[in-house]
Amino acid sequence: MPAYTLANRFTDRRRARADGRAGLPSGDGGTPTLEELAQDFLARSHRERLRLDVELAPLLETEAALTVRITETTAARQRAEDRVASWPALLEADQLGLRRGGESLTADDVVRARRAREYEALRRPMVEEITRLQRAGSAAREELARVRAAIRAREVVGATRVRRLHAQAMARISAYERHLVRHHPRGDAIGPWLVAQHPRIPGWVFDAEAAAPADPPAPSDRPREES
Repeated sequence: MPAYTLANRFTDRRRARADGRAGLPSGDGGTPTLEELAQDFLARSHRERLRLDVELAPLLETEAALTVRITETTAARQRAEDRVASWPALLEADQLGLRRGGESLTADDVVRARRAREYEALRRPMVEEITRLQRAGSAAREELARVRAAIRAREVVGATRVRRLHAQAMARISAYERHLVRHHPRGDAIGPWLVAQHPRIPGWVFDAEAAAPADPPAPSDRPREES
């Protein structure tokens, strides 16, 4: 952050005396010194925005990639859940009792156990796929929350730096104006003309400060109850 040095103070007071004696401002045009100070703040705040954009670029790319991954994982989990829903947890009695070649003399309980194991061997991979997708989605959501928190933290830091730059610019402007009104022939009436030249804080600073502190809760990744 630039310091308000004694040299700057001396320069601002000297310019204020010169501008006041010259009758500046004489209208809505303001003074060259105020214009210079305002433009200097705008240039510094623009550099802060550029620096922030460079810092945010990789985070925003990661955020976009995670958002796509979450959408794709959620869709895949939905398809897997639909497949499992079409496969009941247990076979019907007639399906459990279905005999295959060579099982004509096999005991009924052995046949039912075989059919149940065969069915479970086909169904279990689909259930495990749901669990895998659920974990992948949860991990992606946690990572997305961390990335968004990092983005917000950097935006707040950038906004704070611009606030400090604005405060320092206004300190110089206030010092300049105090001396200006003392030497201006209409010092008691030029206030509105001076205020019109004050630098404005960029809108993105307010947006960063007003951003929601947290993202809304994400939809649950837990699989649906099996029937």
